[in-house]
Amino acid sequence: MPTRSTKNTFSLLAALGVVVLFYLKTASLVPLKAATSSACGTTTSGLATTSKLSHFDIIQKRTYKKAIELADTTRTRFTLDGWKRGSGGLDDADRRVLGDLYFNANSVFEYGLGESTKIAAYTGVPRYAGVDSDATWVAQARDSANMDHFRFHFADIGETIAWGNPKNNTLQKIQYDYQVAPLVLEHEPFDVYLVDGRYRVACACVSFLHAMKHGADMSKVRVGTHDNGREEYHVLEQVADVVVRNKKLWVYILKEGTTEEDLFKIWRRHANTQGR
Repeated sequence: MPTRSTKNTFSLLAALGVVVLFYLKTASLVPLKAATSSACGTTTSGLATTSKLSHFDIIQKRTYKKAIELADTTRTRFTLDGWKRGSGGLDDADRRVLGDLYFNANSVFEYGLGESTKIAAYTGVPRYAGVDSDATWVAQARDSANMDHFRFHFADIGETIAWGNPKNNTLQKIQYDYQVAPLVLEHEPFDVYLVDGRYRVACACVSFLHAMKHGADMSKVRVGTHDNGREEYHVLEQVADVVVRNKKLWVYILKEGTTEEDLFKIWRRHANTQGR
């Protein structure tokens, strides 16, 4: 006849059996794997796993890293002496400001190409990317800059009219192709973003958001908008302070305390505003 001690032992073993069965059942849902690593970047430790990089991701990371390496350029301080002025809208005050900004920057992104792109080339910006909505204009800017490490993007917003504005502003691809896609390709922030193309308020907001997403020191990031004397662009003062206020070119720094949500709300209201 079993003793009380024997009964307690049986009860304990039965309880342990239930626990073991439960563990085995749940463990089968999450396979255990030994810690491993591979060229694809797969790592597994106990129950925690990280999804491995696809080979597309590996190629993307390797080629992007090479593409954005700071070029060993000759840095030249900008001067108006002997400078061939363009007709795109910059005045001498704007040229001087951009010359100083670009000379002191390691990286520049431009919405809208032209004389400012030549200033970037003259000052030897080590990392540069820019976008425009006119394919012919993109090619001309690339050839005029004559900097092999500069990277240029064509934003397909459909047929364009004067100043690169879309003939049909209702095309569904416009916001993404022009405002967003060029910066989706960039996984490092820029020191300076110049907005001198279409959709200027929206592009200024996207510029700040891009820098924030990629961990920039926002006290050092500058966003310039040309023709900012126009009242419709002054909404940016809700989220950014003006550090340079020329007649046309204004340069902004993000206000302390401005959130991504603040920028998003302004972008949403102005995403379809073409500007000039």
